[in-house]
Amino acid sequence: MFPTASLLLLIAVLSSSISLIESCFSAGVCTSCAPPQPVCRGGCGGGYSCGQYGCYRARAASSKTVQLSRRKEDFSDEGSTGSEEFDDLPSHDLPEIVDEPEPEPKTPDEKFLACCQERRLPDECLNKCSFGSYTREALQAMYFRIDRCPMQAAAELQYCAAQGKNHMECCARNGVASTLVGEKCLTFCDQESGHVTPLDFTYLACFDKFDSMKGCFWFDIRGDEHRQRPQLLRPQARRFDV
Repeated sequence: MFPTASLLLLIAVLSSSISLIESCFSAGVCTSCAPPQPVCRGGCGGGYSCGQYGCYRARAASSKTVQLSRRKEDFSDEGSTGSEEFDDLPSHDLPEIVDEPEPEPKTPDEKFLACCQERRLPDECLNKCSFGSYTREALQAMYFRIDRCPMQAAAELQYCAAQGKNHMECCARNGVASTLVGEKCLTFCDQESGHVTPLDFTYLACFDKFDSMKGCFWFDIRGDEHRQRPQLLRPQARRFDV
């Protein structure tokens, strides 16, 4: 199941000369055609794998870090190490390779990018995975194939910007429903997985509210960031018993 991809139709209807669009783009794909095959001709380079939208950068689950934590004497009962590489080290420390998880993304842009990487978007799309570069102009360039990021990835971008959440309440407060089609535009603010809405040309008016929707996504992530911070206790005035 693709994430909510109503945005895919919204950009597509910008070109009224394409009549096929009227029957397309429910749940992120055209009902009369399959998503394009990934372009991985010749294979992908080192560190890359072939995904739905092309070659994507494989992410390491953790990083290797050298720590000095074992005593040289600890090896006395383990037999020979098979190498003399530790002979010149101080007797109290020896290197140990440990796994350290990658730091959790914190800022809105970091979380946006992390989601795009988890959704296996190619490098050509990752430069859209920030709230500064994810714009109406960028989506239009994708639709008209001026940009190398495939248009089908727009659904993933919208999903990651919203972090897969339902932002309809914020969008309503932010005036997203104040268009000729009213509350129908709130559909774009609901990016919960599995949400499917067949669309038509009437949703074109919602494109003017793109920045208002994006603002709700951004402020929600910032709100999560502040809610996760430990609250400092307010210092109380000292009392003196007389």
